[in-house]
Amino acid sequence: MEKEFLYFGTILIAAAIFALLSKKVKQSTIAGYLLVGAIARFFVEPSASFEFLSSLGAILLLFFVGLEFSINKVKGLGKKILTLGIIDFAVNFPLGIGCGLLFGWSPLEALFLGGIVYISSSAVISKLLVDSGCMPRRETRTVLGILIIEDIIMAVILAVFSALAYKPVIEFVPLSIALAKAILFCSFFILLEKPIRKLFNYIYNVKQNEIFILEVIGTIFLVSVISKYLGLSEATGAFFIGSAMADSIHKHRIKSMLEPLGFFAATLFFLSFGLQVNLLAVNSNILITVVILIVVSIAGKLITGLAAKPIEKLSFREAQNVGFSLFSRGEFSILIASLFIKDSLAGSGIKEIIAIYVFVLMILSSFLIKRYTNTCQIEDP
Repeated sequence: MEKEFLYFGTILIAAAIFALLSKKVKQSTIAGYLLVGAIARFFVEPSASFEFLSSLGAILLLFFVGLEFSINKVKGLGKKILTLGIIDFAVNFPLGIGCGLLFGWSPLEALFLGGIVYISSSAVISKLLVDSGCMPRRETRTVLGILIIEDIIMAVILAVFSALAYKPVIEFVPLSIALAKAILFCSFFILLEKPIRKLFNYIYNVKQNEIFILEVIGTIFLVSVISKYLGLSEATGAFFIGSAMADSIHKHRIKSMLEPLGFFAATLFFLSFGLQVNLLAVNSNILITVVILIVVSIAGKLITGLAAKPIEKLSFREAQNVGFSLFSRGEFSILIASLFIKDSLAGSGIKEIIAIYVFVLMILSSFLIKRYTNTCQIEDP
């Protein structure tokens, strides 16, 4: 136990240093955490303790992602953004599946890769755009609208994937059951959004902070366990309970009191995934696979951006900026690789592929978004 505490403390200090360096070069700290975890693999063997911390991190990470996702946001998107969101899914999800099958992966692995290639990192992209001062720009509003649609679709995909992960074969009956479970679970929180919100407004209306924190964390873990019992993942339940609290009168109190814990949990999750990556296993085949995935992903998101040109009546440059802004991959891609791709499926170096893929696209997208947002300082919105 003492050795694990030593490893744990050392890794956290290294993560803090790499996070500072990432901030210095204006990159996402997620990239730094992945790198620290991968380097630590040379000195630390992943244990049950790290697996538990990873699960805890995934639950709290998805809760805070859900907390930023409001059903009321969806209602105000409009038909144009909904159309773009559907085009984005119809282009990029099949591209990922096609790549997986081309690489000789199993149909289930290819399906998971479809989700990894499809989903952009709303956390990284939103922060870069908000910090840039480009929010009034038309293409920025288009990007944020597409990200909301992606989060909605990804919520359903996570539920389907978590159901499929318990029986790793793609057949009509298991797939239908998985889809039915996912739709029912999502529908419960969407259709009963108002009663659930009123319930939370009532039970969390306590003055004592310690009781408030215990109630919120207890609810998160209780719903996560129910989700697991229904054949879904704990993280799926955490996401939907977070979304149910997004319009609660207690949202700001939850964020102010639990956000530091959320940052810590997210750090643990990304470090734990990095620990599963064996850099010594990286070979030319893995690098070629990563290059193909990056090229395909860039092409897919540029198609989404160009589709916005006639729909949103953007200029070619504005449409190009939409595509550039959607390049980044992050929390959801890592979640899919970590939660659903088991060791028995990862013989082809899948986790190494995904880690490098996310790392490169995160850095590339940061550079391209900065190139676009720099113009906000010299152009009128």
